[in-house]
Amino acid sequence: MPPPQPAQVDSYPAPFVGGWYAFAHDEELRPGAVMGFEIDGEKLVAFRSATQPHEVSVLDRHCPHLGADLSQGQVTDGCLECPFHKWRFGCDGQVNSIPYSKAPLRLGLRARRWWSTNFHGVLCVYIDANRDRRRAPPPYPLRRFANIDDGRAVLRGRRDGGLCRLHIAELAENSADVPHFQYLHGHMNLPFTRLRIPGVTISHDVEWFRDPDQAEFAGFRDHAVLHLLGRRFEGTKATAEVRFFGPGSVMQFGFTFPKLGDMVLFQTHTPEVPGDPMMHRVRFRWFADRTVPRALVSYVVGSWMSQLQADLDIWANKFYRARPMLMPEESQLLEMRRWYKQFYPDATTQRADPVAPRADA
Repeated sequence: MPPPQPAQVDSYPAPFVGGWYAFAHDEELRPGAVMGFEIDGEKLVAFRSATQPHEVSVLDRHCPHLGADLSQGQVTDGCLECPFHKWRFGCDGQVNSIPYSKAPLRLGLRARRWWSTNFHGVLCVYIDANRDRRRAPPPYPLRRFANIDDGRAVLRGRRDGGLCRLHIAELAENSADVPHFQYLHGHMNLPFTRLRIPGVTISHDVEWFRDPDQAEFAGFRDHAVLHLLGRRFEGTKATAEVRFFGPGSVMQFGFTFPKLGDMVLFQTHTPEVPGDPMMHRVRFRWFADRTVPRALVSYVVGSWMSQLQADLDIWANKFYRARPMLMPEESQLLEMRRWYKQFYPDATTQRADPVAPRADA
């Protein structure tokens, strides 16, 4: 993996964008387990009580007593026990036990708890872009899906996509960059590979949109049709809808199969390499109605991942243009940037100018 490029990082309005960030999948933090991790300089620890297995707690990683690393501790009687002096912290961060002290346990004896959620098996923590607001409640929740909660849709798979170089803003930029779909994604690949299928191309009709019910959500719809040896086959026409829950740290890819049912894939991006905000862990988790054949779901997921690789190749080396040279057909990009300002730190958004001159101006 290439080393950090300071000039590349500095070209963006801010290196870190606030939002919900995945730190693990459900299966990676079993009841009674402890996990340490770091996001944007915040050293955190997550644990799951064996007595309350549905509750995942995220606390400051270093003990407020004398600074021991709580990720080296263990879960005892439903609490996270410090490895140093055996202080025990409840899921809310409150100290519940100090074995050597007879003094009353004051409310002020607590580790800082972070806002976290179990989003359909994706464990997420909210990290605000502004450090002075990181104790405040998140400004928006992640929208749950009724067909998963009621059991109509079931887990069909998960995958760790590894570390990739990108700035989180590129995901939203990509969604509003309509022309690139045809030039970068106009060929059909074998699922999960970069191998092109000869003679098969794809035409895209893409529209970017803001969610009318949630100011922090946006996305795009891709109406795609397959061409075989240059001939268009209308019967292959399908629509995929991708939504960003916040800045792109959590994405949802939805697809409806007529007469079969629905599937949804969650894609998350987390800057987990200390000192390098461009390095993100990419994770996938997908569900489908029980009526949708497994082979079909696997094909769609594999096709999505194969197309994503082309974007990752570009993002790894591109710079952000604060005032890009745009054509009239690219006005959606300016609308997207206005929407995206809400996720940057306040000082940066006041300084940045997302409205750029068009090339024909």
